Amino acid sequence: MPKNPVCPHCGSRNVTNVEEFYRCEDCHSDFGRVPYSDDGVPMVDAVTGLRFRFGDFITGSVHLRFAQEDDDCLYEVYDANEGGIDKYADVLSLEEWTNLKKKLFENLYMYDWDRSFIPVNDGREIRGNNEWLFSIIVSEDEEYTYSGVDAYPVYWDRFMRVLEPFFKKLEQH
Repeated sequence: MPKNPVCPHCGSRNVTNVEEFYRCEDCHSDFGRVPYSDDGVPMVDAVTGLRFRFGDFITGSVHLRFAQEDDDCLYEVYDANEGGIDKYADVLSLEEWTNLKKKLFENLYMYDWDRSFIPVNDGREIRGNNEWLFSIIVSEDEEYTYSGVDAYPVYWDRFMRVLEPFFKKLEQH
């Protein structure tokens, strides 16, 4: 576990290590426990797929999908902007796929994120109607979805840096 993680609930660094997890002293939320699937399998091992979409309905969106198949993981990234579709697909080794899931669960505390993010109605201008959706797929019966419109989790920038290499593949293609 990192020495001073940021609370995924409020963004505070005022956290203490409590045995195998963290407690935020500002919002009093716990985070960082090893997450388990409904079947009792650690999520890093249980997750079989991921889906991500970012954009808006007018100009289009970018999509990224991962699907584990046996000993590797197929992924595709595509840009559905302005009615066209540019697409790139490739394969991750099981090790690369596991490392990606570890970053999400062990470094970004994704399992502890709120499920929905909406902007605060404080009179500020909305960023641009950007809608995002991220789904973690364990099985046909177990899926976790995180979403927002012009509002983002505390770990959003780090999350986007994890996904950036896949989007760059599309740009290079």
